[in-house]
Amino acid sequence: MIKERVLTILSWSEIRLPKLEELTGISRYTWSNLKNPSKNREIKEEEILAIAKVYPQFRWWLLTGEVMPEVGQTCLCCITSSPS
Repeated sequence: MIKERVLTILSWSEIRLPKLEELTGISRYTWSNLKNPSKNREIKEEEILAIAKVYPQFRWWLLTGEVMPEVGQTCLCCITSSPS
């Protein structure tokens, strides 16, 4: 489920792979492989932590599937527009 939430965040953000590489220090090719459904590979802890760092408002939802709006932890269902 965490992988699906990471992919949901990436889709919502519309972030380009070179920018994601710049922000996370993880190769754009690694992110491309993760996003490719035919690769069907597991997500690594490093990738989860990188997305949690780039999008801290989704950290709790990313890891648990739950929200805590009282402390600023939300999910994409609570957001109406993309970040751009």
